Amino acid sequence: MTPEQAAIRRATLQAQKAVTRLDAAGLAALARAYRNAADDIRAQIDAAALASMPAVFRFRDGRQRRAAAGVGAEGTVTIEALRGLLVEVEGRLQRVARVRDELLDEGLTKAAQYGARVWDAVPGAAPAAASQAQVMSPAAMAVSETAVRVVQEFVAADGLQLSDRIWRIDRAAREAVTGAIERAVIEGHSAAQAARAFLARGEAVPAELAAKMRGPAGGAIGREAAELLTGSGGAMDNAMRVFRTEINRAHGEAYMAGGEGKPYFGGWRYLLSPAHPEPDICDLLAVQNLHGLGKGVYPSRAKTPWPAHPNTLSFVEIVFKDEISDEDRAGKESPLAALGRLDAEVRRGVLGKTKSALFDAGQLTQGMIRAPVAAVKARVGLA
Repeated sequence: MTPEQAAIRRATLQAQKAVTRLDAAGLAALARAYRNAADDIRAQIDAAALASMPAVFRFRDGRQRRAAAGVGAEGTVTIEALRGLLVEVEGRLQRVARVRDELLDEGLTKAAQYGARVWDAVPGAAPAAASQAQVMSPAAMAVSETAVRVVQEFVAADGLQLSDRIWRIDRAAREAVTGAIERAVIEGHSAAQAARAFLARGEAVPAELAAKMRGPAGGAIGREAAELLTGSGGAMDNAMRVFRTEINRAHGEAYMAGGEGKPYFGGWRYLLSPAHPEPDICDLLAVQNLHGLGKGVYPSRAKTPWPAHPNTLSFVEIVFKDEISDEDRAGKESPLAALGRLDAEVRRGVLGKTKSALFDAGQLTQGMIRAPVAAVKARVGLA
């Protein structure tokens, strides 16, 4: 390995570490932003519930007093307070969305710069080239800016761009949180109307209706709203997945764009992350030798199947021409042959139960490896 190649390999590893730190810091900041928003929304709901209570049921310091009848310990949100509450909640959701967008924009820019800066590494200047604080060359700056645009304009298999995914996150959060508040308040209001009809007829109000008639407890609504925002599958989860996926993409796009035209370039190696949680398609991509360049090595960005999926932890690294051996060239294989080299447990993680069984039975074709399970079942008559 030449001094230049050694410097590039060191800079590559340091850039990957920098992106890993960027990922961790960004995810932590996103989590804080969404949890703070959830706490604020709960406080807004509590304030609306408290304001709806008769003054006799409130202390001067704002704490609610449990009433013998009609008002819960946590207070209730009335239909009259609903409109103003929804405006406040939507405003808070807009503010957390702006914070998320700022974190994402900053993350994309930094990640792309880390990838592009690798190619500024030169013999005799390795320590400076390794520093993430160094001044970027004009060429590296141009590569990083282009990579950010590539990420922003990238259209995934589902037809969505990054802006579409962000819009969907915000729409889903707004609909879920405000919808839950609205349903709870209207349900309590409707119960009260029904109870008045019973009383007008001189009939006793059913116990279940009486419970609803007192209105939804502000605390209960707040807990549900917070869970919709920060719980599993909520806006926070979705934002964190987009953040990790796209800053990694920005880094990889800049890194590959900066290195592919170099005279020593031989290919891109798909690196399985040490933090890879469990076997999946990445395990196959990191070991198959489809082009005779070595295990997990691909001849160009266009033929490198990275990232394999959202939330990926995997990187790519350059393979220099002089690293490709006669053994690598002689070991060219098909994806099915590579699958056959995997341990059975890893292969099941890559393929899933159904496709793994088809592979064992000799019925799996190359086109089925990454096809949806439903399509594979239909193909072999299992649907």
